[in-house]
Amino acid sequence: MSELSMEWWVAQRPERVFAAIEDPFQMRRWYGAVPGGQRLGEVGDAEAGEPFQVNVLDAKGVLRTQTGRILEVSPGRGFLMELAWDGGELGRDTTRLSLELEPSGDGTRIEVRQGPFSSPELLAVYRAYWEANVGRLIRVASGEAVPCFEEFWEESGGYVEPLGLAAYTVLAGMKEAGVPPETLAQLEETLYTHLARVPEETAGVLGAVLRERLKGMLSGGG
Repeated sequence: MSELSMEWWVAQRPERVFAAIEDPFQMRRWYGAVPGGQRLGEVGDAEAGEPFQVNVLDAKGVLRTQTGRILEVSPGRGFLMELAWDGGELGRDTTRLSLELEPSGDGTRIEVRQGPFSSPELLAVYRAYWEANVGRLIRVASGEAVPCFEEFWEESGGYVEPLGLAAYTVLAGMKEAGVPPETLAQLEETLYTHLARVPEETAGVLGAVLRERLKGMLSGGG
């Protein structure tokens, strides 16, 4: 049996980092997705301490489910939870995770501890998982607009025809890139002038949305 212990530092106060954890609209931008994958959504009420599920697509496009339960929350300081996955690279071990925030100089030290793990290989996979998740947390807490699959998915709910999908992908990407609203209205000009501004990461998320929408269309879904 083994335990994972990792630390990061971010130039933001603990209150700001905790806000990115507590606010569900910020949390969905950083928590849950495996490296190379996308978070699809959450079911349940994590705040009430009841079991909840986070559904993700892994790097191979396979649906995976994380089951978790918040055991304790320390406002402004972090939380304690237990979690497990339905298999895949993250295995089926049920572990306990603590994420703690401590003031450190002009910023915050973020500490993650998790275990026990049944093998060193599983611990290594979780190390990569938290590098990705806490890396996004630091970006969100620092005010960066991290691309969010769930947000794009919700915004594209009314676009079910191929042309609508294409238009949505372009417009949402330009919106994420910071194109002014008045420019968005000029579709042709924006298409040729600003598409190159879409960051590679955003393009990847938009591509995942488009692939899932197309899967739904081909299978008869909306």
